[in-house]
Order: sequence, then C-alpha cells, then structure tokens
Amino acid sequence: MKQLTIFDLDNTILKGDSDYSWIKYMIDSGFVDKDKYTAKNNYFYEQYEKGLLDFDEYTIFALSTIKGKSVNDINNLMKNFMEKIIEPMINIYILKILHDHNHNNDEMLLASATNSAVVNPIAKRLGFNNVIATEVEIIDDIYSGNYINGSALGEGKKDKVMQWMELNGFHDFKNTTFYSDSINDLPLLMEVEKPVAVNPDNQLREIALKNNWQIEDLL
Repeated sequence: MKQLTIFDLDNTILKGDSDYSWIKYMIDSGFVDKDKYTAKNNYFYEQYEKGLLDFDEYTIFALSTIKGKSVNDINNLMKNFMEKIIEPMINIYILKILHDHNHNNDEMLLASATNSAVVNPIAKRLGFNNVIATEVEIIDDIYSGNYINGSALGEGKKDKVMQWMELNGFHDFKNTTFYSDSINDLPLLMEVEKPVAVNPDNQLREIALKNNWQIEDLL
C-alpha cells in the first residue's frame, strides 16, 4: 500500500492565500466593486486567521466574484491570474518536499478549503491528480454562486479526506502525512500519523510544540 501524503494549499504550498488573492485580483482588474469587496475580503481573511471564519458567509461572498459567469470566461481569467499572481506565490522550498514525496511514489492529495474554481488550475500546475476543495455549483455551464456537498474547512476537510480515502483504498490513517499551516486544519492534523506544521500560525505552532510535531519554517 502506498503512503498517503496530504498537502494544504494556502500558506503551505503557496506564500499567501489563493482565495484572498483571487478576490484581490478581481478587484484590481476592475471586475468587482473595489470599495465593497476590499473591506469584506480583509475582514474574512482576518477571521480565517483567527479560526473564527463563518465559512458559508465567506464562500458565498467569494463565489459572488464568479456568479453568473461562464466556465469558459472564468477559465480565461484564471490563466492570467495563474501567471501573474499564483506563479510568484509558489514556495520554492516546498517544491523539494513535493518532489521527494513523488520520488518515494507516495499517493499525493491536495486538500484545500478554497473553492474548486480556484484550486483546480493550481492543482494541475503543481501536478496533483487527487484534489479536494469546496466544490462550486455549475448549472448550464454558468457558475451559480453556490457551493455543493459541504465545505472543505476544518471538520469538513477531514470528512472529505476520509471519504476520498475510503474510495481509494486507504482504510485508516496509518502511514499518512499532512502538511498544513493553519489552526483551521487541526481536525485532520489530529488524525494523521505524521502531522507537519508548515510556517504555522501562532495557534498551530503552540499545539505543534506541545505535541512534538514536526515544524517546517520555509521562508
């Protein structure tokens, strides 16, 4: 049986938050109202960092940037977003870790709370075949502005990972590693055999030190 290695995306593989950056990109590009979106984007990011995010409220806000737009239109915007914003955000130090796990023939899973419209092209760029994200609803090739099948934040991420594991022949967390920066990922970090705190926030660092978890400060 292959070893399963799970990676969070934002502030773990990326030096920053892809969801926040997407909304900022839409603001800076003039696709959404600057005054309305800037204050809310900053507020929700602060709540996320504190582990206090109202996920439903935030996700509906984030998805309002693509609501009513076609999949093709958003894909075209994503190409420019990937090149100008995401590419410079990739933490080159974690690419070595990704390479090592791939070299060991681990099963690699990207698990992000960010919506799938943003996560999927990033996952493709990074070479992940297995992806968990908050799934967006598409009706007649148009983004509805809603998400489906529950959130992938906190307990939701843990549940989605467990569902994926069952479907893919992993029946327990033995030999499973999870890399994350965030206190929001504590439910899954507590389950895996090897939790790794990557550039952890203050709350997660405290827990990692208390539990003798591996800490990777990748600057």
